[in-house]
Amino acid sequence: MPIKKSSASDVFQRKISDFCDMRLQPLLQPRSFENIKGFMIGLIVFQSRPPLRAGRVDFQEIASLCGMDEEMSPEFKRAAQPGFDAILRWLGATKTNTTHIPSAASRAAAKTTLRVPGKAMPAPLERRALAS
Repeated sequence: MPIKKSSASDVFQRKISDFCDMRLQPLLQPRSFENIKGFMIGLIVFQSRPPLRAGRVDFQEIASLCGMDEEMSPEFKRAAQPGFDAILRWLGATKTNTTHIPSAASRAAAKTTLRVPGKAMPAPLERRALAS
């Protein structure tokens, strides 16, 4: 089943593509450039995070996935980091946009569970299952 792409995804893919063309292309050989550009766009299409190690982008893993072990220079890492950061932010924004919005009843219930110093907490409401 194909993944349905939204227009926001299309726009962000173009932005990452332009980022790669401007920032990464001058630093890489053509084959490595196409591999990393395809990798970054693939992250957007499949809405997956780049490989991380200790909360940071794992460039060693990316180098092995893209077949560019020799070209993983500090200059390339500095140039590519903002692109991966943007992808991580975009993925976080799309996840929050698709999360369930609580109903008014659940928001009201959440307000009753707030603790105010000096006041007793209200007793939790019990729900009883109806016998069938």
